[in-house]
Amino acid sequence: MTMTLAPTALSFNADPVAWLPEAAADRLRALRQHSADLNALIPKSDDRLAAANAKVEAERRLARLRAHQSAPGGGFNLKDDDPRVMAAIEQLDKLTADHARISDLYEVRGAAYVPASQTLHAVQTWLRDGRPPGTVLEDHEMPEPKLNKGESLMDAIERHRRRVRELRANLHAIRSAPMPSAHCKRRMREQIEALAARGAVNVSGLVEHDGDIEWPRAQQTVAVRGGQGASATVEQSDTPALIAYLFKDLLLKKLDAEIDNEADDGSALSVDVRQRQEAEVRADLLAVERDESSLVWMALEQNLPVFHRVDCAPEAILQCTLVAAPRETPSGTSPGMSFGFGTRR
Repeated sequence: MTMTLAPTALSFNADPVAWLPEAAADRLRALRQHSADLNALIPKSDDRLAAANAKVEAERRLARLRAHQSAPGGGFNLKDDDPRVMAAIEQLDKLTADHARISDLYEVRGAAYVPASQTLHAVQTWLRDGRPPGTVLEDHEMPEPKLNKGESLMDAIERHRRRVRELRANLHAIRSAPMPSAHCKRRMREQIEALAARGAVNVSGLVEHDGDIEWPRAQQTVAVRGGQGASATVEQSDTPALIAYLFKDLLLKKLDAEIDNEADDGSALSVDVRQRQEAEVRADLLAVERDESSLVWMALEQNLPVFHRVDCAPEAILQCTLVAAPRETPSGTSPGMSFGFGTRR
């Protein structure tokens, strides 16, 4: 049994490699190295600038050789068949090709580096800020995904990515499905009842002390003009609450009709069904992304032109799984600087 370090409350920017399980830490290092390698291949700014300046200078030299003596700066008024002009043209052609080559390398290699760096950033951001609280990561052991008969590694990756798109479309359909009218009417009644209770008019002061009637009031935050983002809280009449208090039954009847007019119970999903279906699709999606990421790692080992998707689940890319963190025993460590120790199997 190996111990793995998992931070529970950190006030400094800890490197996730220090507390990731072994295999996941190796994959994070591999992501970093892959991104660094691709970045190293991109022509440097100084080299691109030097190539551009050399091309411009060659153009100026050629233009001066061709220019008339009376031109600004003076010229030599040479014809194109002059050996000096011919040499300048040859030099310009060479420098133009050099500039085009380095520009093309910058575009192609930069295009390869961007997704790799974005994926690395997304994974590290999730590790630091997006991981659910009270969880640690463990390496996820899974069988190597199988290729279909006659299928290449790149084809298999694309097949999994098509499945990812299908599952995400299913998720969108589930989340976009309307709510059942019965649910909407129940929620509407809860809201109107709460609004009516808030809008009750208080006449106690009038009856007991000949005071004023207390009308419902509500606080609202408003922006302060010229205050550079400052805001203030103001109190004003709570008109919607008063309307609900005075005309609750009429409101319920009218809103029932509005819900009936808008509802689509044939396509609706209840909260329970929605949650169950979404959980099933999300589980399928993570399983597919795990297989996809496994295939991508295999392809990268073979130097194939592929990269992890930026929006792929980080735990799929790192081939790890989230588990509940074990309860810790207080150690007397200063607040905000504590570490939790979990076991890695």
